[in-house]
Amino acid sequence: MLSLPKSMSSLLVRTDFTSDEAWMRLTRALATESEDGFVAHLDVVDDRRFERAEWSALRSAVPANDNGASVLFIADAAALESPDGEVLVVNLNDYEVETFRCIASELWGIENNLNISNMDWEEFAESTIDGVFRGF
Repeated sequence: MLSLPKSMSSLLVRTDFTSDEAWMRLTRALATESEDGFVAHLDVVDDRRFERAEWSALRSAVPANDNGASVLFIADAAALESPDGEVLVVNLNDYEVETFRCIASELWGIENNLNISNMDWEEFAESTIDGVFRGF
């Protein structure tokens, strides 16, 4: 059974290992501050044990943590192949909701706002176009 590390920050889990160059490009984009100086606070999991893991298995692998993050991010093949780094976004609080994707340059907003309960999941999910959040 898979087990992810316990963390106070959101996890970014790499599940595709076909291109280290694409992975580095994505992690650089995610670490870049927004125009207003915001950045996503992520603990990166770059471990081949999670290669090709499904999002539902990864969500189940997040350890219980009352003070932990409310959202999980997955860098799968689609995220690494898309020009905008469309990371898969998984809600850790409600197992009934669907996932969506977010471009790397806007991921900070989801991570920052969901983890401090400043905004709700639905505000982001309902603002997607073709299943991808590209900002407000």
